[in-house]
Amino acid sequence: MIASEQSLKTERKANMRKIIAAGCLMAAMTLCVGCSSAKDGSKDTTKATTETKMKVQSKYKVPKITAAKKTDQLADAQKGETIVTMKVKGYGEMQFKFFMKKAPLAVKNFVTLASNGYFDGQIFHRVINDFMIQSGDPTGTGTGGESIWGEEFKNEVCDELLPLRGALCMANSGADTNGSQFFIVQAKSDTAKKGLEEGTMDFTKKQKQLFLDQGGYPSLTGSYTVFGQMIEGYDVLDKIAACETKDSGSGEQSQPVKKVVIEKMAVSNAK
Repeated sequence: MIASEQSLKTERKANMRKIIAAGCLMAAMTLCVGCSSAKDGSKDTTKATTETKMKVQSKYKVPKITAAKKTDQLADAQKGETIVTMKVKGYGEMQFKFFMKKAPLAVKNFVTLASNGYFDGQIFHRVINDFMIQSGDPTGTGTGGESIWGEEFKNEVCDELLPLRGALCMANSGADTNGSQFFIVQAKSDTAKKGLEEGTMDFTKKQKQLFLDQGGYPSLTGSYTVFGQMIEGYDVLDKIAACETKDSGSGEQSQPVKKVVIEKMAVSNAK
């Protein structure tokens, strides 16, 4: 019995926070876009997560986070709102804005970790060109990391935020298993178009057009929290995604041959 439980735990760790690969995900996805209008009567995730009583671990100092007055995924950052600049050694900088009103837990978690230096020195352990790049694991294996609360927290998904190109999302190993790992969607318009044509998810005309214009990965919709969006650094994103990779040990060609290191994350306010 104990051996069986340990085996299950080990297996779960091995798959922890991995985003399901393209083909498998296309076949497996049956979710509707967003949760606030879920047809199965499930509870609004955003509302549920804002009522949490989890306490931030004392080792973390929570910074002041200024939210944008309006949620518009592809708009420029508004003056004064919180942004994060991610400097990647040898590649350059990427800058992100956040959606505090729609994904308060994910934003608070990420910005707090960033301001406390948690991500500094970490690597992008999983890189798949024309899909996404993934980091946030201090062990660099894809099996580690924790939230500022020391426990997993719920997904926060809504119709207004999609896994478009440049979207900053929480990585997970299933619903409501978010920790510290994150990924940045890198897929371009051609991939998004193919995903819309081959997928079975029901998108509005406006949502489809956003994917076609911006790029992204439609089949990720509904399973991963989109909590931020890139505002600068798409060229850096593409350079990282194009780095040489090798077998990660699981049969997936996703481990960078040369380490891609996050040198520093800096929290500031948009000017």
